[in-house]
Amino acid sequence: MTGELAKKISNKVIAVIGVFFSLYTIIVLNFYPRPAMAFRSTHLLMILLLVFLINPVFKKAKTEPLSKGKSVINNCINLLLIAASIASMVYSYFNLEAIYYKSGIFTSTMDIIMGFLAIFCVLEATRRTNGLALPIIGLVFILYAFFGQNIPGMLGHQGYDIKRIITTLYTYDGLFGTALDTAATFVVMFIIFAAFLEKTGAGAAFFDLSSAVAGSTRGGPAKVAVIACALFGTISGSAVAAVAACGAIIIPLMLKMRYDRTLAAASVSAASIGGQIMPPVMAAGAFLMAEYLGMKYFQIALAAVIPALMYFFTIWISIDAIAAKNGLNGLNKDELPQLKEVLKKDWLLFIPLVLLIVLLVLVGYSAIKSAFFAMIACIVVCMFKKETRMSVKSIFETLISSARGAASTAIACACAGVVIGCIGLTGLGLKLSSVIISFSNGNVLPALILSMLTAILFGMGLPTTVSYILCANVLAPVLTTMGIAPLAAHMFIFYFACLSGITPPVALAAYTGAGIAGSKAIPTAAKGCGLAIVSFFVPYMFVYNNAFLMQGGVLEILWALVCGIIMCYAMTATVQGYMFRKLNLPIRAAFLVCAVFMFLQNKIYDVIGIAIFAVLIGFIIFERKKNKGTPAVE
Repeated sequence: MTGELAKKISNKVIAVIGVFFSLYTIIVLNFYPRPAMAFRSTHLLMILLLVFLINPVFKKAKTEPLSKGKSVINNCINLLLIAASIASMVYSYFNLEAIYYKSGIFTSTMDIIMGFLAIFCVLEATRRTNGLALPIIGLVFILYAFFGQNIPGMLGHQGYDIKRIITTLYTYDGLFGTALDTAATFVVMFIIFAAFLEKTGAGAAFFDLSSAVAGSTRGGPAKVAVIACALFGTISGSAVAAVAACGAIIIPLMLKMRYDRTLAAASVSAASIGGQIMPPVMAAGAFLMAEYLGMKYFQIALAAVIPALMYFFTIWISIDAIAAKNGLNGLNKDELPQLKEVLKKDWLLFIPLVLLIVLLVLVGYSAIKSAFFAMIACIVVCMFKKETRMSVKSIFETLISSARGAASTAIACACAGVVIGCIGLTGLGLKLSSVIISFSNGNVLPALILSMLTAILFGMGLPTTVSYILCANVLAPVLTTMGIAPLAAHMFIFYFACLSGITPPVALAAYTGAGIAGSKAIPTAAKGCGLAIVSFFVPYMFVYNNAFLMQGGVLEILWALVCGIIMCYAMTATVQGYMFRKLNLPIRAAFLVCAVFMFLQNKIYDVIGIAIFAVLIGFIIFERKKNKGTPAVE
C-alpha cells in the first residue's frame, strides 16, 4: 500500500469517526440517553481512535501517522494502540459495572490486562495531545498509590497492589468518572456549538464589532483585542485557541502601528484568559461548578459578573495608561467599520449567542439543551447568506472539526480521572487538607495563598477544565472545611486555574501570543500579569466579601462594585504609573496604600481608601490644570 493511499484511507476513517462521534454525542445527550457505562466507553473509544489517527507518535512527524509518518515503526505503534483501545473499551462496555462492584478483590486476570491497556492508551494519547505534564502527573499519582507504605509522615498510606490500582482506575472512580463525564457532555456540546458558530462568520463579526466600538480610541488596536478575545474566549472555552484565532489578526496590525511586541502579545493573551471567567460559558466552568455545588447555572454565571468586570476594566485602563504614556493612538476612523453598519450587516450572526443566553437564563433550559438549540440556530442563520450557506458536506466538515477539537480536552479529562482515582483510593484529598490546614495554622489567609499556588501549579500546561476538576477534588474541600462559602471556594480555585495561562513559568496563553508576536515568552507573561494585576487580588476579595459574588442585598453589592472599580484604578495607577498624567513615585505609593485599604474588605477601611483616592484624584486634576497636562483617560 502506497503512502498516499494509506493517507487517504486514514483521512476517510477520521472523517467517518468524527461525524459519528459528533452525531452520536448530539443524539444521546438530547434525544436518546444511554447508560453511563455504554456512553462513556463509546465516547472514550472514539476519542482514542481519533487521537491515534491524527497525532503522530513522534512530534517531528509532519504527516498523518497512518501514512508516511515515521514509516513502519510509527504505523505499527499506532495500529497496536488502536487495537488495544478497541479491545479495552469494548471490554469495559460489557464489563464495567461488574468490575466496579468487585472493588478490585474478585477481579479476573482479563480485567487487569484490559485495565492496564486502557490506562496506558489514555496516558499515551494525552502525551500526544497535551504534552508530557499531565501524563507525568498521572504516573506520579499511580506510583504514589503503589509505594505509599514507603512514604513517611502524614502523606504515607498502606500502599495498594497493581490489581487494586488498575481496577479502581478502570471504573467510574477513575477513567470513566466525573472528569470524563464532564468532557462527554458539557464540554463536547459547547465545542460543537462553537464550531458551528464559527461557520456563521461570527468570529469576523466579533472583530468588526470590537473595531467599531474601540478601534479609534487611544490604544485602539489593543482595546479591540480585549473585546474580541473576550467574546471569542467565552465561547471557545480555550484561552490558547482565542489567542491563536484573534492574535493572528490583531497582533500583526498592532506591530504595523509600532506597538511593542511584548505589549501586543500580552494584551491578547490576558484578554483571552479573561474570556474563560466571563459569563455565559466560562470555559464550561459555570456548568461544572453548578454540578459540583448543586446550584443553578444562572446563580454561578451571576456570581462571576463583578469579578469579570473588574478583570476586563483593569486591562482596559492599563492599556489606556500605557497608550497615553507612549503616544499610541487609535486607528483612523475612515479605516474602521461603522457600528451601525456592523449591526445592520451582522445582526443575524449574534442570534445564536443571544439565544443561548436567553435559553440558559430566562427559559431555564439545561446547558446541553441550550447549546443544541443554539447550534441549530447557527445552521439556520447561515442559510440567510449565500457565502455562509451550509451544505450537507459543510455540516459534516463542521462535525469532523468539532470532533478534532474535542479530542485533546476529552482525553485530558480521562487522564485527570487517573489522578482523581488515585486521590480517592489513597485518601490523599483528606491528607492534603490536613497538611494545608496544619501549615496555615488554621488561618484562612495562609490557606488561601497555599491553595492559590497549588491551583496555578495544577493549571500549568493543562486545559482550564481539567485543572479546575483536579483543584475541585483536592482544594475545595480544604477551603469549605475552613468555613469559606462553597461558591466562593470553587470560584477562587477556578479563577487561579484560569490565571495559570498567563502566570510564569508555564503560561501557555502568553507563550502562544509571544509566538505570534515574536516576543520573549517570560516577559510577555509578566506583562500580561501586569495588565491584569487586580485579578490576583479579586479572588481574595470575594472570599472575604461575598457581595462581589452577587450575594447579599442590593446596597451591599453596589458598594462592593464601587469599591472594586476604585481598587482597579488605584492598582493600575500604581503598576502603570499613570493617572491623567505620569505619576511620580510618592503618588504611586499613595495609590498603593489606597489599593491596600480597598483590598482589606472592611467598611471603615473602604471609606479611608475612597477618601485617599478622592484626595489623590483632586490633587492630580489640580496639578494637571496648573501645568496643562495630558488628556484625560478615555
